[in-house]
Amino acid sequence: MINLLKSIFSNNQEIVVLGFGKEGRSTYNFIRKCFPAQKLSIADTNCLLEDDEIFTDDKNIVLLLGEDYQSTLSDFDIIIKSPGVKIHDKDPKLQDKITSQTDLFLQCYASQTIGVTGTKGKSTTVSLIKHFLDASNCKSVLIGNIGVPAFDIIDSIDNEITIVYELSAHQLEYLHCSPHISVLLNIFPEHLDYFDSFKDYSYAKNNIHRFQKPNDILITNDALIENSQQSVKVIPLSVEKQIFNINYNPLQGSHNLYNIDSALHAVKAAGVNTEIAISSLDSFVGLSHRLEFVGEYGGIKFINDSISTVPESTIAAIVALKDVDILILGGFDRGLKYDELADFLALSNVKMFIFLGKAGARMYKLLVSSNSKSFIAKDLVDVFRIISTEVDTESTCLLSPAAASYDQFNNFEHRGDMFTSLARKFSR
Repeated sequence: MINLLKSIFSNNQEIVVLGFGKEGRSTYNFIRKCFPAQKLSIADTNCLLEDDEIFTDDKNIVLLLGEDYQSTLSDFDIIIKSPGVKIHDKDPKLQDKITSQTDLFLQCYASQTIGVTGTKGKSTTVSLIKHFLDASNCKSVLIGNIGVPAFDIIDSIDNEITIVYELSAHQLEYLHCSPHISVLLNIFPEHLDYFDSFKDYSYAKNNIHRFQKPNDILITNDALIENSQQSVKVIPLSVEKQIFNINYNPLQGSHNLYNIDSALHAVKAAGVNTEIAISSLDSFVGLSHRLEFVGEYGGIKFINDSISTVPESTIAAIVALKDVDILILGGFDRGLKYDELADFLALSNVKMFIFLGKAGARMYKLLVSSNSKSFIAKDLVDVFRIISTEVDTESTCLLSPAAASYDQFNNFEHRGDMFTSLARKFSR
């Protein structure tokens, strides 16, 4: 990695780190650790960064802050873009200058990386892969969208370590190198507030295998393959039928059997004995906010599935649980289509719907004619007020919104944490 960056920083290249969130800070810290005298610019909307202590002793930094932070991007030779920062200028000359922490990392470590993406299931799948590798005494690290920036673990990498990389569409968008083992789980309409179209979103997702080399491995549903290399080995996945004989499923729902199957294929491709991996399933603990049983309070069982931000995921949650009495839906409206979800819910056994946000208001209009009770709540506190006044029997309450969270919350974790906190205080 040091040699790669040396080549990038040669010839007095003008370099900017675009976006100074968690990954942007990670990029800056790594560059400064290895190249303390390198001239570097930081571009971000946050004007408060001017007083950030991280820059106190940095004499080689230029800060471009505020609403016009992208106005001078064309002046730079290299743009290291952080995930989620949308570049407004579509000039191909500018686009050719863009790289990212993910792109740079994979240029050095793709050969020992298992990369996983998908609209849903990627965090669970990478966690399963890491668990299977640990159970098989294989050295590994888990990085990426799950919360650990790639540059943060470079010092711990040697030739024997397997890198498990959760990759979001944002991280894949400007990729020029793909992992040796790539897992593409699924693609549903998502993040259409960022991407200009579902086609653009799908194209970004498919970058996980678009640049694979001969003898690399792609694990996916055949229907998802788009422009894969002919020489790549493709291992097909099936939603309906699992290849491995799994006697114990630590996670609820058939969709998680698909995730387990995907993870087993990945570790088998990496040389792991799948019998050892399967035997370790009884010690696997699922992630928070994914069909997470919060507890039973006031006679109501509360289940946190805040990760469900698309209709397909909410449908899968209800199918997995079978018996859902109260369903909390809605949030930030990104223009997703809810007709199929509404048709499914109209035929379900759900007795009460509680809707949040503008996305919930659209769902309400589609479902208001059903036989179930429907309510519009102003926030989660109001949701629990409705439950306390309208529910008088033992019930199961599921938060599975089918919508993004950032109208009222920082992210889906924030939403799920508040739901959990309110549930644990609930009584009637």
